[in-house]
Amino acid sequence: MKQENTKVTGQGNYIVAIGASAGGLEAIHEFFDNSSVDAGLSYVIIQHLSPDYKSLLVELVGKHTEMDVFEAEDGMEVKKNCVYVIPHKKLLTISAGKLKLSDKSLEKGPNTAIDSFLFTLAADKGHEAIAIILSGTGTDGTKGIEKIKQYGGMVMVQDPATAKFDGMPNSAIVSENVDYILPPELMPAELYEYVSVAPADPIKKLQVNEELLSDLFSLVHRCTGWDFNFYKRPTIFRRINHRMTAGGFKTFKEYVEYLHNSSDECQELSKEFLIGVTKFFRDKPAFDVLKKEVFPEMIRDKENGDPVKIWITACSTGEEAYSIAILLDDYLSTINRIVNVKIFATDIDRRAIETAGKGIYSEEIENSIQPDLLNRYFTKEGSNYTVVPHIRKQIVFASHNLLKDPPFIKNDLISCRNMLIYMDSSL
Repeated sequence: MKQENTKVTGQGNYIVAIGASAGGLEAIHEFFDNSSVDAGLSYVIIQHLSPDYKSLLVELVGKHTEMDVFEAEDGMEVKKNCVYVIPHKKLLTISAGKLKLSDKSLEKGPNTAIDSFLFTLAADKGHEAIAIILSGTGTDGTKGIEKIKQYGGMVMVQDPATAKFDGMPNSAIVSENVDYILPPELMPAELYEYVSVAPADPIKKLQVNEELLSDLFSLVHRCTGWDFNFYKRPTIFRRINHRMTAGGFKTFKEYVEYLHNSSDECQELSKEFLIGVTKFFRDKPAFDVLKKEVFPEMIRDKENGDPVKIWITACSTGEEAYSIAILLDDYLSTINRIVNVKIFATDIDRRAIETAGKGIYSEEIENSIQPDLLNRYFTKEGSNYTVVPHIRKQIVFASHNLLKDPPFIKNDLISCRNMLIYMDSSL
């Protein structure tokens, strides 16, 4: 265990809630193997547990940390440098720094134990609340981290490529309420860095006013040609805050003044705004609908050899475009139809387009693609997978700005899923 002492120099009494489900135990162990025993933080583990068996989580976690590990009890005060574990058959909440237990409903339904705790943690601790979402199926934790962010807290999520089950991490990431996406073993170091430099209230730190924000957007637009006015404001603020913290800026006004004199920083900020969230077959139910409902309707009146045109906006590094191409090709083979598929995949980020055009991905995609599709539509080359030529040739990747460039027309299908992650919901 790598548990050298790491005292945090910042102020406050931060509580770190760790939410996990299937496959989460290994991630929890990796997290605590790399955690300090004297960082001044408190940890509460909310894991989905079988109601039929008593949890051994206290004993198991205790083997990976020298901190005291307790099974949570009603009214127990949360103390620094201690770990608290939810009991089985219980729901856990927190109020005034003390844990509260209640009986879990026996009715079948989605497990929302993580959300339940995060709702109360956000209200109780405000900006001193930290949520970590690890491996698991389903969406538990996604609503809770939204509340954590509303109260000024911080959210970490396990990199889906490292998770045994990526449902919970992906759901959290798509919500755009995530500050860090990391493998569990790297989380503690980033956590300590965040707490040591965290301001008294991160929401107040930015102190954004519309005039300065408009000035910032204009500077970035002049420098890059990209207009971010319509991106989700919480996302924009988090990205700006990240650059301000990295550069040591104390006020938003100071940072905007610096942008006036630094085209390099304008470029870096624009890259921060363009961080993509994508993977192969992201959100499987959506692809199930495509195959079962959309494709049959789209192909129904097509003759063999007819064109099928699809436009995928904000395609990032290409995973969604290839996913749709693969799924459509697989569907056409099952109904023995031959049509001329042409997919236009566009993005504002030229770097992402270049990556997409190569069609080469790391072996981590094995976690996202069914083995039969992986074998049929990719070739293994060393530690990478390359998209097979006949799928690659169906797709034209191009740089395109939706706000000012002419649209692609006469399409049979348009996908805006990636784009809508970032656009302001008020539009």
